[in-house]
Amino acid sequence: MADEPGRGDSSSSTGTVAFTAKLNIDDSYPKYRGVLKFATVLVNEGGGYSPGTGIFTCPMDGFYHFTVYVSVYGCGQCGINKNGEKVVSLYHTTLPDKRSQVASMGSVIKLSKNDEVYVHLWGADRNDIFATEDNDTVFVGVRLG
Repeated sequence: MADEPGRGDSSSSTGTVAFTAKLNIDDSYPKYRGVLKFATVLVNEGGGYSPGTGIFTCPMDGFYHFTVYVSVYGCGQCGINKNGEKVVSLYHTTLPDKRSQVASMGSVIKLSKNDEVYVHLWGADRNDIFATEDNDTVFVGVRLG
C-alpha cells in the first residue's frame, strides 16, 4: 500500500512532510497495549510514516501538528507519544448508553530528525476503538511552515 504511486510516499523536494493514515477495519478493538498501527495510508509526503510499525519517524527538524480521531464504542484511551513519552492523551467512554462516538486530540510538537511519534494504547479494557466502512479512526501529521 505505501508504495502506490501518486501518494507522495517519497522524500519531498519542497520540504513538505504530511501523512494521513486510517485504522483498518480488521484492526478494530485491539487487545494489546502499545503502538496502534494505522495500516491504510492515504498520504505520506516525505515518507515519515510507517504503516508496518504505526510510527512516524521525523525526516526533518521542525514544528509538527498531530491529530488523532478515534471512533469509540465503549471505552477508548490512547495518547500521542514522542520518543516513548506521553505528550497528550484522551479518555472517552460511551457507557452506559454504548453508542459510537468520535473522540479527538491534537498537539503541536517540536521534533528533531529521527524523533518518533505514534499513538499509544493504554490497555485491553480501554481499547474499544474501531473502524468500519462508515466510521474511520485516523492519525494525521503535518510539518508546519
